[in-house]
Amino acid sequence: MSDPDGDWPSPAIAWGSVAALLLAYIVSFADRQILSLLVGPIKADLQISDTQFSLLAGLAFAIFYTVMGLPFGRLADRASRRLIVVVGTLAGGMAAAACGLANSFAALFGGRVFAGTADAALGPSVFSMLADLFPPASRARAFSVYSLGIYFGAGLAFGAGGLVVGAVAENPQVTLPLIGTVQAWQAVFLVIAAPAFLLAPFLLLLPEPVRRGRAETPEQLRVRETLRYVWTRRALFGPWFFGFGIVVLANFATLAWTPEFFIRRHGVSPRDAGVQIGLIMAVAGSVGVLAGGWFADWLASRGRRDGTLIAGALACLGGMVPGVMFPLVDDPALAKALLAPLFFFGAFASGAAPSAIGAVVPNEMRGQVSALYLLVINLLGIGLGPTLPALFTDFLFGDEAKLGLSLALTAAITGLPSAWLLHRARKPYLAASQR
Repeated sequence: MSDPDGDWPSPAIAWGSVAALLLAYIVSFADRQILSLLVGPIKADLQISDTQFSLLAGLAFAIFYTVMGLPFGRLADRASRRLIVVVGTLAGGMAAAACGLANSFAALFGGRVFAGTADAALGPSVFSMLADLFPPASRARAFSVYSLGIYFGAGLAFGAGGLVVGAVAENPQVTLPLIGTVQAWQAVFLVIAAPAFLLAPFLLLLPEPVRRGRAETPEQLRVRETLRYVWTRRALFGPWFFGFGIVVLANFATLAWTPEFFIRRHGVSPRDAGVQIGLIMAVAGSVGVLAGGWFADWLASRGRRDGTLIAGALACLGGMVPGVMFPLVDDPALAKALLAPLFFFGAFASGAAPSAIGAVVPNEMRGQVSALYLLVINLLGIGLGPTLPALFTDFLFGDEAKLGLSLALTAAITGLPSAWLLHRARKPYLAASQR
């Protein structure tokens, strides 16, 4: 069903939907990111290296998270997006529980693959729904609010995980009803899985928005037609997608290793690292993502339709300085203070980025193009982000104590390329948005 010129949903319905989808994203991201607080216990229990751990944090999750995005994107263009979100949320909770029951590297790797597959369902459907809930003038703000899930989710994972780790610090094993005795890190996964099962029934109450801007074609566009559409506009989509992909790479490198860096370098306890970093991330990241969306909409209201790309390029440069500095300073308080601008600019750059798709892509392929966008940014971000610092640590420096140098090097080599690519995408984006 298409209604390109009809009335938009009321603010109550539109923003109520955003709130529900935000909760789903928070739960999903908490399930995804909890691993970063458990580096030490998992490495000790499973006897693995930094690089092997990075594969659990990155590659295992990214394999099907990226590949399954395309079929889920096609499904989002033709089926109930609400039901896709509900099923994805339930499956994400099951995947987190499976990770909590894993007792080997292979089993945990499989659980992370399952988690990536489940989480892949959310992005294309949510992006498509938000584009049909909000007119272009306020769309970036809606996407920015949804993107708060990254920072609230990671903050929840670090904060709640830190409290659980602290509570069981005296006893590395926990006995749970119906399950038996598990390691403390496994118990954290099981606890963090529960909210998904509580939230999923409420997501069934979401309205399915009317599809807008859909061409009157007799059948859905095939994947190869979408790929041809993107390829013929590669001067736009190439630097746009890869520019934001490098932004996400830098963000996930920081998310994956910052708690462990403070544990190794500054002797911070896992509990304090989780709670303190989680709080900084939730506050600074949330302010950044809202500021980025507001800034992009402010530019759009003044005729700058490329506002999301301008915001992204500026934030790449702003985040590079604290990204290089925080792992190198000797004072732990100063290092934590530098995390605030780092998380702010990381969120500022990417929060409103998906909203740009709605301005240049027809409705009937938005889900699939969104899936391609997610494929690129997540192959780079989730697939390579956690692994790049680990490779530097294990093979360039050859010393786990040099994790800080690895994080600083990662920030140094990602800031300028991402800013340049996003700047390069501005001209073709403006041309496409005028058609």
